[in-house]
Amino acid sequence: MTKHHLRLLTSGPVRRVHHRVARPAVRDLPPAGHRILRFAEVPHERHLTQRLKAILEVLAGRRPAGQIQSLVDDALFARLSAHGPLPGLRYRVGDLHVCQPSDTAIETSTTLITHGRVHAVAARFELTRTGWVCTRFHVLAPRLGPVRRPQPDRPSVA
Repeated sequence: MTKHHLRLLTSGPVRRVHHRVARPAVRDLPPAGHRILRFAEVPHERHLTQRLKAILEVLAGRRPAGQIQSLVDDALFARLSAHGPLPGLRYRVGDLHVCQPSDTAIETSTTLITHGRVHAVAARFELTRTGWVCTRFHVLAPRLGPVRRPQPDRPSVA
């Protein structure tokens, strides 16, 4: 067996150096949950309609809010959980319109027909690490009160 003799490169006394692992400051860390490793395919309109119907079922009280927790972000889930059920709400969902303003966002709109009234529904889905989640959901109800009709003697202002 051969013995190897190592010699020091410095001529001074030997000091032991402790190496510390440098940790990044908190402000240097990337935000969690919003980094996308690769772009997922845009969901089919049928899947987006099913997700909107699931949210509407939670609002109608026919589905527990916990079932859609993975489909919506935390802020929307808290708002839907706090919203009381609307018993007897019967509705029909119209055709879905989809717009993709960026690679990581989808905006949808549809109509909701309930009790002879038509409501507009708007939703926004964003791509996160867990997939496409609904971040905004609004049911735009018509104004209550008398319908304003244009006066025949006054020109309409656009």
